[in-house]
Amino acid sequence: MIKKIAIGIIFSLVFTSSAQEWKQNNKETNVVFTIKNFGVNVDGYFNDVKITTNFNADQLTESYLNAEIVVKSISTGIESRDNHILKKAYFDLENYKKIQLKSIKIEKKDGQKFSLNASLTIKGITKNIVVPLEIVQNEKTVTILANFTINRKDFKVSGGGFVLSNAVKINVKFKGTK
Repeated sequence: MIKKIAIGIIFSLVFTSSAQEWKQNNKETNVVFTIKNFGVNVDGYFNDVKITTNFNADQLTESYLNAEIVVKSISTGIESRDNHILKKAYFDLENYKKIQLKSIKIEKKDGQKFSLNASLTIKGITKNIVVPLEIVQNEKTVTILANFTINRKDFKVSGGGFVLSNAVKINVKFKGTK
C-alpha cells in the first residue's frame, strides 16, 4: 500500500511540474513590429503583452503558447500617429480592445526550431497562422523567439492606400521562469 502511495505522489509531482506555466519576465518579453510607410520602415511595439505557455519539448501535445495584447498599448514613437492607428479604419480601439493568439499545436522541426499552429484574432477576425519558433529551454528558464509576417488587410486593418505596405513584420521574444 505504501508503495502505491509513493508511486502516486511521484507521478503527481512529475505531471504537475511538466504542466506548469512559465512565469513571464515582463522586462524581457516584447512584441515589436515593422511596416513600410512611403517606403520607410516604421517600427513600433506594444507595452501591454501577456504571453502564457507551459512549453515542454518532451510533451508537445500538451504544450501551448497563447498571447493577449492590449491594443491601446501600441507605441510607434509618435503619439499622434499612435492615436490615428487606434481609429476605426485601423485597429478600431472603440470596438476591439485586444489582439489574441491561441495555440492549436506546437510541432518540432529541427534542433531548437519549432512550428506553432495558432489562431490569430485582430478586430474580431480570426485566421489560422503558422509561426516559426526558436526555443531555448532548461530546467529554470525558457526563451521563445518568433519572427513572422502577417497581411494587415486579412484583418481589415486598412487605411494608407498604396503608401502603406500590407506586410507587417512581427518579432516576439518571451522569457519565462519556473
